[in-house]
Amino acid sequence: MMTNSNFNGIDITCLARVHSKTTRPRLAFGVKWLGDMGFVGGALVQFLPEPGGVTFILCDENIQKYSELDRRTKEKGGVLLQSYEYRDGLKLLYVSGSRLNDTGLVFGDALIIRYEYGFIRMRKLPCNTAKLTTARVIGKWLSEPGFVPDSVLTVDSSPGLITCQLHENGVERTAELVKYARKNKLQLLQVQKRKYKRGVIQWIDIPHQCLEKAGFAPSDLFIAVYEHGTIKLQKPDFEALGF
Repeated sequence: MMTNSNFNGIDITCLARVHSKTTRPRLAFGVKWLGDMGFVGGALVQFLPEPGGVTFILCDENIQKYSELDRRTKEKGGVLLQSYEYRDGLKLLYVSGSRLNDTGLVFGDALIIRYEYGFIRMRKLPCNTAKLTTARVIGKWLSEPGFVPDSVLTVDSSPGLITCQLHENGVERTAELVKYARKNKLQLLQVQKRKYKRGVIQWIDIPHQCLEKAGFAPSDLFIAVYEHGTIKLQKPDFEALGF
């Protein structure tokens, strides 16, 4: 079993539904880094369903007793499978059947992923509207909770938590919001934007003093949980998530 400190990658994904003629549950997972982690086409992989998630383990190429490995895997409710070469060289892990019922995962669940060479573990996040981010909160997804370019927000910090609150018609209410921010010791910001060939990218830079007040470092990685008008940043609690 690997300790948390050994993991060298973190990612987030969401379980999406693919239209199919069968109701048989299926899980297909493909990302660019799979090959770098050893999950190349044809590699033997152990799939293990676990409460609230799954684990994929790359099997040693020099397996002496395949039947013994298969037996131990089935005892844990898992299965042996092979990774696939998909389109444009993309690697794919695919599993289907009733063994997926043991995970408790359903369509729409957001998953956090921790991985290293030969090992991938996924766990369900408590909220489905979540993104992985740094102190520069960036991406088109900001528009989903209403944080469009040039919109105005306040940033509040408390130990272990940073809260970004959107203020409607903020540009027109600048004087009012400046007084409000000063009174409540908040940071007043605007969503930044930059145009490029394919459109506009927007971002929020969390001020250093807000990070410091929350007990965070500029290099930290955060889970951003959002709903309309609010984004909350916290460091992942990997132990609570089952890692």
